[in-house]
Amino acid sequence: MKKTKLAAGLLAFVIACLPMINSAVSASAVNLHDEAFMTEEEKQIKEYCDIIINLSNNERCALGLSELATFPLLNEVTCLRATELAQVFDHVRPDGTTCFTALKDANIFYRGGGENIAAGRPEPSSAMSQWLSSPKHKANILTSNRTHIGIGYYYQEGSTFEYYWSMFLIKAEDGNGPVVFDGQYIPTRSYGDADGDHDINSADARFILRYAASRAAGVNFIPPTGFLEAADINKDGDVNAWDAASIMEYSAAKGAGTAGQLSDYIWQ
Repeated sequence: MKKTKLAAGLLAFVIACLPMINSAVSASAVNLHDEAFMTEEEKQIKEYCDIIINLSNNERCALGLSELATFPLLNEVTCLRATELAQVFDHVRPDGTTCFTALKDANIFYRGGGENIAAGRPEPSSAMSQWLSSPKHKANILTSNRTHIGIGYYYQEGSTFEYYWSMFLIKAEDGNGPVVFDGQYIPTRSYGDADGDHDINSADARFILRYAASRAAGVNFIPPTGFLEAADINKDGDVNAWDAASIMEYSAAKGAGTAGQLSDYIWQ
């Protein structure tokens, strides 16, 4: 994937409300509801969404905050916002309205929300790093009363930044608690992929050590959904430095082209 050399863009916006991959993709037509009918581009977009959602939940859970769920319509609307950023890189939409009218137009119920946008970063992990390095964007991600998150991605060759990212963070609650939307989910994590970025590498080991150190210090680190199963490399019912060591050894072997299976590197 072509990497732009342009300076990356970054903006954050918060409001309180009361009751593609190597080619341009029309976000208004993006289907993230039914994987059986997704194009390869749409599957890639969904993967990017899931990665950033997991990375966001990692930061929240490490501070004892609740995880954020997502649902296809929210991601589709956020993808629409990403396409709009190629026209106007701002929290104001091309039609002059605020970014939150995209949620209203889709009839998505919410009582408060924020939007993070970024540009110029081709990979989800680099877009996430850009947000986390900015106090305002990080604060948006770590706002305690949010319940849902949406991620959007758009690529337009030859545009100002080429790669565009949007993140909606909303509070959707009624009198009975958080609203449950059609198709709502929290992305899964596979064996070894402790941080949920769809790659097994040293970042997983670092996240395991962060969890183990927090637990040892009595810090309220809530394990993200699927983390304990993914991180327990030794399958001994405990997540600790031994699991991190297994991943580090596997990652080093993978870098040398001799990895084999992760289970070959279990430390007893």
